Amino acid sequence: MVEEEKVVAVEEVKEVVKVKVEVVAVEEVKEVVEDKEEVEGKEVEGMDNNQKSGKAKIAIFTCAGGSNTGQLANAIGIKLVKANLGYMVCLAGIAAGIKTSFKKVSQAKDVIVIDGCPKSCAKKILEKAGIEINYHYDVTKLGIKKVPGSIDFTPQEVEIVEKLITENLNSI
Repeated sequence: MVEEEKVVAVEEVKEVVKVKVEVVAVEEVKEVVEDKEEVEGKEVEGMDNNQKSGKAKIAIFTCAGGSNTGQLANAIGIKLVKANLGYMVCLAGIAAGIKTSFKKVSQAKDVIVIDGCPKSCAKKILEKAGIEINYHYDVTKLGIKKVPGSIDFTPQEVEIVEKLITENLNSI
């Protein structure tokens, strides 16, 4: 009889441990969700002054594809931000349905997209998400040749594309 009681006791302890593990797991999930919501809220609160001011209300989306022109498109987006012409929004965030990415777009006066090639992946992602695009650029149509397998671009290519886009944006 003593052996049977030990077996029952062990089984009861296993059940109690299992329930405690499940409770801990639920509490951890709640913490993760709360942390995620806090981070997303801080992302929007933490928008730089360029995003908040009326001065530069242009949301910039860029290709960052695996080619020289995709990487060039992204580099141009960064230069436009540094020149206070707009702010970048995460294209992957839009594709993933992240609320803060959509909120950043909703605060923009205009949306520009800089794609690395005629496939226009960035443009297609935004169109599928229902985001209106005001200006679309394909760097290959601006005179830059796509080199498959290469991610390198020259400072001259940056200058050429940046100048063409900046001149157009300055008229906004």
